[in-house]
Amino acid sequence: KMADAQKKMGVVQLTFIVTVNMMGSGIIMLPANMAQVGAISLLSWLVTAVGSMAIAYGFAQAGIFNQRPGGMAAYAEDAYGKAGYFQVFFLYFLSLAIANVAVASTALGYLVPFAPALGATQVTTTIGIIALLWITTVANFGGPKLTGRIGSITVWGVIIPVGFISIAGWFWFSGDTFAAAWNPHDKSL
Repeated sequence: KMADAQKKMGVVQLTFIVTVNMMGSGIIMLPANMAQVGAISLLSWLVTAVGSMAIAYGFAQAGIFNQRPGGMAAYAEDAYGKAGYFQVFFLYFLSLAIANVAVASTALGYLVPFAPALGATQVTTTIGIIALLWITTVANFGGPKLTGRIGSITVWGVIIPVGFISIAGWFWFSGDTFAAAWNPHDKSL
């Protein structure tokens, strides 16, 4: 049992992993999204936050009612049999595969200004994305504890710049500019 406990992530490490994932895919991309649509895109964050909390609540309730290990696939198996288990497991696998490629593509996009050769051609971009996927895969071979430690370090690479810009940005905040940028393309809600 002690060996199993040493291989598991702690609550803080799990929190950092979720934080890195959410900040990396959402907060860092916020300026680019807002530049295309306008500040009205902040409303989508509100809707997403409410939806995410509803999903988290649903998983929490499912975990309370079903103590069996296996997560959502196990819950589906109890409700719908082996077909439900397979469908949930397979669709979750597909969503992770697509999300990992999307995150690797975004990460490579951030690296291109520092190493322009990575984005020079479609071939170099593809090789770069595959390399990033393999680097993260190899890191995961170290087990959840190592992955949690890596996340505990990399989270600060997101929190520090976002925190700094969030605090320093208030010195240049203009309500008039924000209002003008709310819906610059006059799109419907």
